[in-house]
Amino acid sequence: MNEHAGVVRLVRHEPGKGKRDEVAGLLKAIAEAARDFPGCFGAQVASSDRDREALVLISRWESAGAMERFGKDPGFTSLRDELKGSVEHAPVVEVLTTA
Repeated sequence: MNEHAGVVRLVRHEPGKGKRDEVAGLLKAIAEAARDFPGCFGAQVASSDRDREALVLISRWESAGAMERFGKDPGFTSLRDELKGSVEHAPVVEVLTTA
């Protein structure tokens, strides 16, 4: 099996005022769900040196298809919907693919 991610997804979230811990907890739950999903090589939540309040969900995927299947999974969508009320605006998403 290929252990190299074909796709890396970075999702930057700006927590609402006083909501950073709540957002971090939800993102960690999403990362855990992703790690258990077929085609995910790993997921974690990180802080940015450019914006200390921002939280970034980083996930590594075997393929774009695996990432898209996770995006439709109820285990993810329920957490995503819960997250919406705790962030300032829609997240900034960047998807990297191997060159």
